[in-house]
Amino acid sequence: MGRKPKISADAPNLFTEIGASENISVIQETFRAPYLAASQKRSLREWLASYTTADGALLPHANTLRARSYDSVRNQPAATGAIKTLKTGVVGSGLRLQPSIDRDFLKMSEEEAQIWQAKTKQEFRLWAENSLCDFSRQLTFYGLQRLAFGAQLISGDCFALLPLKPFPGMIYDLRVQLIEADRVCNPDGLPDSEKIAGGIERDADGVAFAIHIRTPHPYSYAMNTTQAVWQRVPIYGRKTGIKNVLHLMEVERIGQSRGVTILAPVIEPLKQISDYSSAELSAAVVNAMLTVGVERPLEDSTGTLLYPDEDEKGNAIEYPWQKPGNYQLGAGTWVDLAPGEKLNMINAARPSSQYDPFFSACVKQVGMGLSIPYEVLMKLYSSSYSASRAAMLEFHKYALVIRDDFEVAFSQPIYETFLIEAVSKGRIIAPGFLTDPYRRFAYSGAYWMGPAQGQIDEVKEVNAANLRVKYGFSTKQAETQKLTGMDYRDVMRIQAEEKNYAESLGLTYEATMPGAAPRETNNNSNEDGNNGNNGIQNEEEASG
Repeated sequence: MGRKPKISADAPNLFTEIGASENISVIQETFRAPYLAASQKRSLREWLASYTTADGALLPHANTLRARSYDSVRNQPAATGAIKTLKTGVVGSGLRLQPSIDRDFLKMSEEEAQIWQAKTKQEFRLWAENSLCDFSRQLTFYGLQRLAFGAQLISGDCFALLPLKPFPGMIYDLRVQLIEADRVCNPDGLPDSEKIAGGIERDADGVAFAIHIRTPHPYSYAMNTTQAVWQRVPIYGRKTGIKNVLHLMEVERIGQSRGVTILAPVIEPLKQISDYSSAELSAAVVNAMLTVGVERPLEDSTGTLLYPDEDEKGNAIEYPWQKPGNYQLGAGTWVDLAPGEKLNMINAARPSSQYDPFFSACVKQVGMGLSIPYEVLMKLYSSSYSASRAAMLEFHKYALVIRDDFEVAFSQPIYETFLIEAVSKGRIIAPGFLTDPYRRFAYSGAYWMGPAQGQIDEVKEVNAANLRVKYGFSTKQAETQKLTGMDYRDVMRIQAEEKNYAESLGLTYEATMPGAAPRETNNNSNEDGNNGNNGIQNEEEASG
């Protein structure tokens, strides 16, 4: 055995520092754990983290999470603002279809491809811009996009069925039927199991192949008067393999059956912000009220009681201060005080000077949990141009990621189902579409144009776009979509129409076509691109 090391007298006594009552095994574990986060330090010892599966962590608490998420969006401004910011940044007024077929695989010329894409785009608009595409006949396809995406954010997930339902005057029979998350549940209250959990039925390999939809809604006004029934809907058609059910959710763990509301990590701070704001508002309102109290002496100078309880005949006397509602604060309220009572006013000193710093700190935490920069969440661009633009760019990057997931889960499958009906009815000619999966894939290529990236200084943004196109780093199509959200070909076509119309009236059309050199900016503007009217500080001012 080796020689026992000598301990210096100056070395700290570990047992003295931690305490003699500590268990030696705990101290040894503190230094033996490869990760500090796995050690039994005093600061971590009471952290009782549990082992559980994705469904085990979510499904027992799904109803509570959804209920609190619904309530937060209904009653808390911060929650409502966060959800609307995400809906506006990701979906906006709707994701617009731009067909982009694989013309090389299909052996189509450029002209043939352009004609096919224009025809398909027109046919899709015929269906999508009609509220009859909605099973409930309320929204267009773009309204359904906003509703489905918002439902996914708030509830955690959303379902869509794609039934065929003919209607007079409507060429296409495809309908989109949205199903709220609460309606998908286990039939007859069956407990979750490997076969069915959260209303999702799985096969022996753990692959989801059917959902169970409850009618009526479990929290409907008719829930106590109507017998509940469950409809089992296969996710894929048995013969065709076409999707019957679309399930919108963010998959965060392997084996996850249902989605988690995006507000889950921030529900507690949102509630605290709301409660604190309500308390501050109430205190400020009370503090602003003027209430006058009238004080009366109990006896006169001779000691005679001025306000006896009974008159000479023994009847009870009711005085103003005894009437219901007398003691009530209000703007300019008159309060009659009982003899001997005094009115003491307490200065609440509201609103508190610490309210705004606390509120801002909490909102920053909420924004961090939702991946929304503070400036974007608060709609407050009061810092420098660069800082504000960085916040908008960061949010747009996150919005693009979510938008891509939404396109794959919702918009693209519906478009592909639409193409199947359009080709089957002969409205769109696509040889081999119904028989060859590869040709179907080639014909179904598309991208979806959403809201354009926010801009602070449009002149700088346009200059940068022109330079990217000029030096081959981008295309006019990509830059037009990024700046305006429109399709480049549509812009060119509309400009040509405007030019012809102006010339027919004998006017000169002066619009600069996309890609032309922009006009030079005013040299008198500061280096940060500000003209003093946009409320954003110059970089030098911000750093100073």
